[in-house]
Amino acid sequence: MKLLNICNKVIEYAFYLILFLVPLAFTSDTSELFEFNKLWATFILTAVIGTAWFIKMVIKREFRIQKTPLDIPIALFLVSEIISAFVSLDTHTSLWGYYSRFNGGLFSILSYVFLYYAFVSNLRDLDEDKKPFDFNKIYIFLAGVVIFFIGTLVSSQIKTTQAAGVPFQLIAILVTVAASFALLMKAAPSGILKKSLYITLSSAALVVLWGLPSHFGYDPTCLLFRGSFDVSCWTSDFQPRVRIFSTLGQPDWLGAYLAALLPIIVAVFINFILSTKSEILKKTSLLTNKNLLIGLGFALMFVGSYVALLYTQSRSAIVAFWIILPILLLAYFWFYIKPNFSTKKINLDFKLLVAVLVLTAAITFFVGQPFSQLNKFTLDGIKAHFASQSVVPAKKSTTALGPTPTPPPTPVSELGGTDSGTIRLYVWKGAISIWRNNPIFGSGLETFAFAYYQYRPAAHNLTSEWKFLYNKAHNEYLNYLATTGTFGIVTYLLMIVGFLFLSGRHLYKKRGKLSQKDFLAASIVAGYGTILITNFFGFSVVMINILFYIFPAFVFMLLGLINYDKAYVLTFSKKEGYNLSLLQKALMVVVALVGVYLVYTLITYWNADRYYYYGYNFDLQQDYQKAYPFLKSAVAQRPSEPTFEDEFAYNNAVLGAAIISQASQAGQNQQQNLQIAKQLIQTATDLTNQITTEHPNNIVFWKTKIRILYTLQQVDPSYLPLTLAAIKHAAILAPTDADISYNLGVLYGQNGDYKDAISTLQNTIKLKPDYPAGQAYYALGVFYHQEAIDSKGKVVNQALNQKGIDAVKQMIKLFGANPQAQDAITSWEKK
Repeated sequence: MKLLNICNKVIEYAFYLILFLVPLAFTSDTSELFEFNKLWATFILTAVIGTAWFIKMVIKREFRIQKTPLDIPIALFLVSEIISAFVSLDTHTSLWGYYSRFNGGLFSILSYVFLYYAFVSNLRDLDEDKKPFDFNKIYIFLAGVVIFFIGTLVSSQIKTTQAAGVPFQLIAILVTVAASFALLMKAAPSGILKKSLYITLSSAALVVLWGLPSHFGYDPTCLLFRGSFDVSCWTSDFQPRVRIFSTLGQPDWLGAYLAALLPIIVAVFINFILSTKSEILKKTSLLTNKNLLIGLGFALMFVGSYVALLYTQSRSAIVAFWIILPILLLAYFWFYIKPNFSTKKINLDFKLLVAVLVLTAAITFFVGQPFSQLNKFTLDGIKAHFASQSVVPAKKSTTALGPTPTPPPTPVSELGGTDSGTIRLYVWKGAISIWRNNPIFGSGLETFAFAYYQYRPAAHNLTSEWKFLYNKAHNEYLNYLATTGTFGIVTYLLMIVGFLFLSGRHLYKKRGKLSQKDFLAASIVAGYGTILITNFFGFSVVMINILFYIFPAFVFMLLGLINYDKAYVLTFSKKEGYNLSLLQKALMVVVALVGVYLVYTLITYWNADRYYYYGYNFDLQQDYQKAYPFLKSAVAQRPSEPTFEDEFAYNNAVLGAAIISQASQAGQNQQQNLQIAKQLIQTATDLTNQITTEHPNNIVFWKTKIRILYTLQQVDPSYLPLTLAAIKHAAILAPTDADISYNLGVLYGQNGDYKDAISTLQNTIKLKPDYPAGQAYYALGVFYHQEAIDSKGKVVNQALNQKGIDAVKQMIKLFGANPQAQDAITSWEKK
């Protein structure tokens, strides 16, 4: 039936598009440039696949899901995630994911699992076409790559004139991606798995080509969004000349992605050379030896991908590759080469193995790597060594030049600030504390940000990232442990161990007759292994999760571990044939409408985020009037998203307070302006009260509420008690947050409660002795002094007054001279 064939093609090409598009997806005008767009692309394509799959089921009059070896572990894992999401500290976050990270919420996990079953249930790899590779397809492939970059160059000249208006540039980019995808697929080999791996590696090639120039100061992203082919569009937090991140958004994410694919590139390279060795070894010129050219192309892709991996400076990804590659090649030698190995006649596959190792070592030697201890084994390290030897040592001076500077108390990273390893240990410690207090189902899927504040080690305040909000544990396993508890982490590990055991056992059983297809499967298992390692030192992102769930499907299909005669089937009619009944047609229309509704909802959500992005950034620039219509539009388009309402509430409060403070200059419009201010303030307080009531454990929303009430108290002192109550609640949610402790102490003092102000500020200094600019010491001194004087300003408690003076002197001692502090000391000493 034609409609059935259309559904099959839609499913097949939607999968190819996921593997191709998601690594490349990002835009310049959403609240998060990379992950948000990648996840939304995944959601939309998942909805398309689901719609086509369910229409297929209606046509065939049966509900059918293919059985796989991992069904029980996956089912248990899903149960753990669903329970965790609904016993969560914040159910909305558990469903959608933490806003700005997005990936990891229940909806995303359901999508990944759905894609796994949709792939194995709908795409069967027959691979019946044994025709030799058509070399002319190489030209089509290269045309697809060229079209991609030319289209990007053209798109960079198209600018959206109105903020959050029609995204003309995005439309141009989508056209470019579609054209490139069409050409690349035209050059694809036959077979579902070959096409899947081909389009995955094609996308990776574009990612590498996009990212490599940024190491040398030429970033295509800046060309696309700013029209300048440099790296000036990035802030100091993003330095692609130091660590590239291409279209993945962060160096470690790019590193994890490349590390997962490099073993597959190695296997494809070796398999291709061995399968065409008779043609390659013919004595012909390089230009006429087409198979040799293709082999060199695979080698070049390996070189480019590994160089890009090194340029990410991602230690976890590089270590993962360094661990997995030798294991893969050792297995290849042991099971493929050793049975027929002879030192008298070295065969080609052994030479290829050695070539891969030598090439890897050579690239590392010339390009460098991120471990300072190994620098002496690189070209730069050797140059530095000889350069230091050639410097004539200065004559020792007998004059004392002063004490030797003491080293910093905490390790410092390459880019400044506390070493990431030190910070990570604090975060891991907090994650374990979360689990200990929520041992069975955890704090709730994706609620790490809120739970961590409750158990955050006080020592985290002494790091350079003391103000950062950690919404992930920076260890996927600890993240699952903390947020989904023992049930979640056990089922997650069961899924991993089950896949490794089943695939490893099958490969071992075939050790005497392993084929090239088996080696390719082993390389995918190796890529999966790199994900397990990089996830230990970080957390998964959208593309890594897609690979995490789709790699097992690839391997099971390659190894023949899926029995297509076994499935979960619910048949609605025993009649054969595809003559559609009226009921079937009606059901198909319903399924199609549901699919359209899901896609429309996702696009609306995405567009609302664009409005939120502009509004939020205008708020950051303190252009609150310009932000107002954007935030209002965001809330109107997606009223169920509390993040939008939260920012809109703050915007209303600031505007309302500003109007009141300027009311005396309003003239004849004074009453009208005051009425507008009243409405804005009412909206702000209603929204923030509603949000914190519905999300009582979300510390982010409570902090916004404090900002709102503090803003309003500047024009109306009656809001001071409400501000104090809000910050007291925040202090319960985040007992070791030095900022909250400081502000609580100040508010206590402003409310006349000097005793609580003193004790709270003492706690602040205990939490963070180096509180910025010594503000905690100064505030403590002020409230000691206030407690020491009577209503007429006369000192009645000299001991308290002296403590105030001592606190401010300590501030000067630690943070340097301060005129305001010195004036306070002089004034208090006279009393």
